[in-house]
Amino acid sequence: MEDRSRNGLPGPLGAEGGCISIGEVLGLYGELGAESLEALTNVRQKPVELKRNQKVFSLCEGRADIFVVKEGWASLSHATSTRGQDICNVFMPGDIIGMRESFFESHDIVILSLTHCKLEKVSVDDLHALFKTNDEIRKAITSYVMVNDNITIERLRSCTHHRSEERVAHFLLEVYARFNFKGLLNSNVFSFPVTQDIVGELLGMTSVHVSRCMTALEQKKLIRKTRSSIKLLQPEEMARNTGFDRDFIYGHICLG
Repeated sequence: MEDRSRNGLPGPLGAEGGCISIGEVLGLYGELGAESLEALTNVRQKPVELKRNQKVFSLCEGRADIFVVKEGWASLSHATSTRGQDICNVFMPGDIIGMRESFFESHDIVILSLTHCKLEKVSVDDLHALFKTNDEIRKAITSYVMVNDNITIERLRSCTHHRSEERVAHFLLEVYARFNFKGLLNSNVFSFPVTQDIVGELLGMTSVHVSRCMTALEQKKLIRKTRSSIKLLQPEEMARNTGFDRDFIYGHICLG
C-alpha cells in the first residue's frame, strides 16, 4: 500500500472514522485550510440512496448535478440524441460524479448504480460560488477534474496501443491506483462489481472478449478474481507489460 505521508499526501478517506464528505475528497486533490473546509461543510447537501441498477437522469437548471459517492459503485453516461447513452466512466467510493459536467450548460448525464449506492447530492450553486471566491477550493476542484481527465487519457492510450488482454490488465491497474490514492486499500485485493459488459464498453471490446482476457490473466497468475473482487498477484509485472503510468495521473498532486 502507498505510504501517503511519505509522499506528502493527505491521509486516507474516512481516516477519522467519519463518512466520506466533499471536503475530505477535495482535500486529496489540493491543500484545504480550516476556512475552506468549513465553507465546504456549509454547502447544501442531500443524501441519495440508489438500488442496484437504478438510473438517475441528472440535469440541474441546465447544469449536471454533483454527487459524492459514499458507498457503492456507479457508472456515468452522456445522453446523446443519436447514440442513446454512452458509458464514459465508473465511480467508486470517494469519487465525485458530475463535477466536470456541472461546468457545462445543458450537459445531460445518466447515472446508473452498479451496486446499492449511497450518494450525497451537493448543491451546484453553492459549490460553484466557492469555486469563484475561494482559491484553495478552486485549485482542488481543478485538480480533481484534471486527474479524471488524465485517467481517461491514460485509458484511451491503452485502448489505442495495446492488445485486448493488456487493455483489461491496464484497466484493473487503473482501478487499483484509484483505490490506493484514496487510501482505501490495505492489500492488493479490491472490490470490483463491474460487469463485463461495462468493462467492454469502456475499453471498446465485447463482453465475451473481456471474459477471455480475464481468464487469460488468471491463467498467467497475474490476477485472481471472484464474483465481486480482484486480487492483483503481480501488479509490478502488469504495469511493465501495459505501460501503466500512475505518475501521469497523479504526478501533479505529488509535485504540488
